[in-house]
Amino acid sequence: MHFVVVLTSFLAVCSAINLPGVQLDFTEDDEVLSLISDEVARKFAKEYKAYLKSSVASPVLQQISNRLASIHSHKDIFTRNVVDLGAADQFVVCTTCRATMSVLGDMFRDPEGELNGPSAEENAKSVVLDICDRLKLSTKEVCTGLFDLNWSIVEYIIHNTVADTRSLCGTLPINFCKVKQTEYNFKLNIDASAPTVESSKSDIPGKSGSDLKIVQLTDIHYDPEYEPGALAECEEPLCCQRSSKTASVESSKQAGYWGDYRDCDSPLHVIENAFDHVRETHANVDYIYQTGDIVPHIYWATTKEGNKAMITRMHELIAEKFPNTPVYPNVGNHETHPSNVFGGTDAPSEMNAQWLYEHLWSLWSRWLPADAKTTVLKGGYYTVSPKTGFRIISINSNECYLYNWWVYHNGSIAIEQLQWLHDTLLAAEKANEYVHILSHIPSGDADCWNVWAREFNRIIERFNKMIGGIFTGHTHVDELNVHYTSNGHAVGISWNGGSLTTYSNKNPNYVVYEVEPKSMQVVDYETWIFDLEQANVQGMSGKPEWFKEYSFTEFTSDLSPAHLDSLLDRLAENPDLLQTYWLYKHTTARPRVENGCDRKCLSKTLCRLAVTVYDQRTRCKQLQAKLEANLPAVTTEAPSTEASTTTQRPGTTEKPSGNTAAEIFGPHLVTIMIVLLFATFPH
Repeated sequence: MHFVVVLTSFLAVCSAINLPGVQLDFTEDDEVLSLISDEVARKFAKEYKAYLKSSVASPVLQQISNRLASIHSHKDIFTRNVVDLGAADQFVVCTTCRATMSVLGDMFRDPEGELNGPSAEENAKSVVLDICDRLKLSTKEVCTGLFDLNWSIVEYIIHNTVADTRSLCGTLPINFCKVKQTEYNFKLNIDASAPTVESSKSDIPGKSGSDLKIVQLTDIHYDPEYEPGALAECEEPLCCQRSSKTASVESSKQAGYWGDYRDCDSPLHVIENAFDHVRETHANVDYIYQTGDIVPHIYWATTKEGNKAMITRMHELIAEKFPNTPVYPNVGNHETHPSNVFGGTDAPSEMNAQWLYEHLWSLWSRWLPADAKTTVLKGGYYTVSPKTGFRIISINSNECYLYNWWVYHNGSIAIEQLQWLHDTLLAAEKANEYVHILSHIPSGDADCWNVWAREFNRIIERFNKMIGGIFTGHTHVDELNVHYTSNGHAVGISWNGGSLTTYSNKNPNYVVYEVEPKSMQVVDYETWIFDLEQANVQGMSGKPEWFKEYSFTEFTSDLSPAHLDSLLDRLAENPDLLQTYWLYKHTTARPRVENGCDRKCLSKTLCRLAVTVYDQRTRCKQLQAKLEANLPAVTTEAPSTEASTTTQRPGTTEKPSGNTAAEIFGPHLVTIMIVLLFATFPH
């Protein structure tokens, strides 16, 4: 395709994104968009290579750079999951990834290239920071920090990976950017002694007075640098920090005393208040599940000692507030340094996560038996039996996280722990035990490797009779996911506890589960929140008013997988009921309520309930079709800058949900740029 035609098409696409009255709706298989992205990346790379030699930026390079810089919503690339980005942002991420791969790949291939010799790191950093600035991806501090933290690990992985690194951009969860990676596919040995599942799981008892009570505390994201009155609207991915507090900060941009809806994490006094409320309100809590992510979203400036100090502070606080309650922790993607990166035992000592596992064991050992030490030190996972007939299995699901770069070193690293999970469940089955599984990242999350998720779901299908619940975090939203067999039978539920942090646009929350004491099935749960704006009005002169937002039995009294699958049909048939679920999912936070949830948002919300392997969406599509038939007919739609899975009401700027962490989320784009420095290294 001739470049002029492609560039014209690209500019037309970009213009359509911004012109009112022009609808832009990308399909999942938009080959045209992929071609446009590829051609723009090729031209950018060509012009940028010429710029490196001449130090003169051509008009074409300036035009493309300015256009790419202008069409993306700068902070969203760092504060939202790639799959939840709008069409323009996804285009920029994919195109920049491809262009950077081309530029830096050539720099490495050339025997006299800048990435050969003693100045390789300095040259690579110069290019990455220049592109970061040229495309206005983030501040120099953020881009520099990400490069410095990730360079040595990424360099090692690219030198030793089993995969074709030229296709790394295809790992992004962007449909038009995907390239198949055949190196990463494995299949577990699943015990075949159980009969084939022929119906959905429905044999779950109802509520009773003898039910156990379990509190889930997740995604605390403690920020020791949070300062009331500091700048809450900053350029970095994390705001409200002490370093930004000045007398000139406008009152409307100042961080609230009890937290902030903007991109800010949790101050210590909010966490202490939450723990005090749990202790004072819920008598006789049987267990506490802490499902990961204690460290804040400052992933460009973490240190080992800093992370260890924050992790220690939170574990000591939990032990202090709940001295007589068994606590079962789980490891989140933010706990390690650099964030997300969990090097296995085969990684060089200076790059593996052994330091983290040793530190976690020093804290977790107060709640766990001695025989859990081996697997905690090996990979941050363990199993424990709190009482006869009941077993808890806490897995390290960061092995599925696409921003854990060690996944690209050797995809088979995930086999050992998943096989251990299978074998532990098989032993529990023979011992007549029921099981709860703790896992930070939900298997259906877009950032969870599909092969890992597929094999995890095969395990859930095989042992569904004895699994009472799967408890997750990471996404910062109060939601559930129904697990299906390959034949479409509903056999399990993942319950997500939301987050104590307000990052972003949510009220703090925790969850209390009622669990039938024999089968350990969840029979009800309730979400507790406080209204952040109301709390900040009174500031330090008062305390937040925590209240029960809802109980799930408002939707149904039967929480079996079979009945919850039926509930999904009811939600599809009743958009108003689905709207109510969406409000609860986002803790009825004012920014969310004001922006609302239109038909595409509702469709995405419904789909997510039915997905536990991101690329297996049969049930999702069935429900979406049913929902569409029950929504009012639409002749014209307001313009939207969101991708086809996410939209917003006209005139709003809502950030649709997802793992806000890039995670919520992590340093997707700049770190990928670093990965690509060696994208064509001959293995």
